[in-house]
Amino acid sequence: MSATNASERKLLIKGATVLTMDPALGDLTTGDILIVGDRIAAVGSGLVDPDAEVIDARGMIAIPGLIDTHMHTWQTPLKGLHATGWTFDEYQARVFYLREHFGVDDIHDATLAGSIEMLDAGITGVLDFCHNVMSPKHAEAALRAHRATGQRTLWAYGMLGSLDSSGEDQSWRLDHVRALRQETGDGGLLRIGMALATLERSSMDQIAKEIGHARELGMQMTVHQNPAGQIRALHKAGLLGSDIVPAHSNVADDEELEMIADLGGSISFTPECEFAGGRSMTVLNRAHRAGVASSLGVDTPARVPIDLFNAMRLTFMLMRSVDAFDEREAGRYPLVRRPGTPMVDPRHVLEYATVNAARAIGLGDDLGRLAPRQLADVVLINPAPYGVALGDPANHVVLRTQPRDVDTVIVGGVIRKRDGRLTDLDRIEAGAATNRVRRRIFANAESVPQGVGM
Repeated sequence: MSATNASERKLLIKGATVLTMDPALGDLTTGDILIVGDRIAAVGSGLVDPDAEVIDARGMIAIPGLIDTHMHTWQTPLKGLHATGWTFDEYQARVFYLREHFGVDDIHDATLAGSIEMLDAGITGVLDFCHNVMSPKHAEAALRAHRATGQRTLWAYGMLGSLDSSGEDQSWRLDHVRALRQETGDGGLLRIGMALATLERSSMDQIAKEIGHARELGMQMTVHQNPAGQIRALHKAGLLGSDIVPAHSNVADDEELEMIADLGGSISFTPECEFAGGRSMTVLNRAHRAGVASSLGVDTPARVPIDLFNAMRLTFMLMRSVDAFDEREAGRYPLVRRPGTPMVDPRHVLEYATVNAARAIGLGDDLGRLAPRQLADVVLINPAPYGVALGDPANHVVLRTQPRDVDTVIVGGVIRKRDGRLTDLDRIEAGAATNRVRRRIFANAESVPQGVGM
């Protein structure tokens, strides 16, 4: 059954431990989820529907599909190129320069490979920050790949042109965004957003033009936010809004975080890449304290694996580490529990990757929870053969789960993975797509990186 033809098919998930992430419903120790079409019709115990296909989920944990809010899917074939990278200049020299060597077929194959791997790992939704749109055909190739995989995607059209273009190619990008937005509309698995030009490379007038265009079209936006003061500058210019998701923001001060929180906004943190890149991680705690709807992303496969469970795990550990450091600096050691310290538990971090992430991609009312009328994006985790951890099942999800534990993936009511196997996508094809890109790119690039297999 294709990802775009869910119709009124009925699925009944039976007997799972259900983490609804909905305060009104809570957790169900032994619960059922009835899906009709592309939405959840009911959540409870003892549900029966004779017309539904039954999924036996006894012993499994049901969670909302994970959502990655900052992913450069086009970099999937570049796995490992930045594994030992230390500086931004090294990233530019090893990875980012390759963008202008990517042809239309490369963008398609890279996007296809990354999207399949994400679905296999329980990432049902993604904000795909594509800062490699070198022509309209590049954009259309990426969208064609996302349509083929059926992942729920907010595809953020990159406004960054050639690094020496000085913004003169902005007009055709804005025109193309308008056309694609009109083509895709608001519904369906694929939506168009905008990845704003990098603030430090662009004038505020250029950024304002892009933001105005996106808001006229009703699109979500995202932006790389690295140097200090940029959030304040956007706010001062009257441009900051909850429809813009900054990525990283490690140097944001507390006042800037409050600006985002006051607008009901989100920041996408990519803890593995940020931490490995030497950035300050205190922003995780400060953003949580300020009320920012924090969300998480993998960022670039050139540095880390496509694994949002690992990102959640590291986030939890980093936030605990920051709390402990503050306690030691205040002379409170050995550690004792005080009100509000430690700040988070694993369930908070799971919210980052589900509830908060849904808000970040503009679907906060329809996604991120397992509740009636929500879009039916569901992941079943199988703790076998080693068994589920004791205590809160959210602890097992965040601290012990790996992509190989993902048994079932449902997107919009359509089963994309079952019994640990993709249903209508092919892992082998994903690997082949990666290798096709590598053969083409490194034959045309200045040199083949050491250790890259052909």
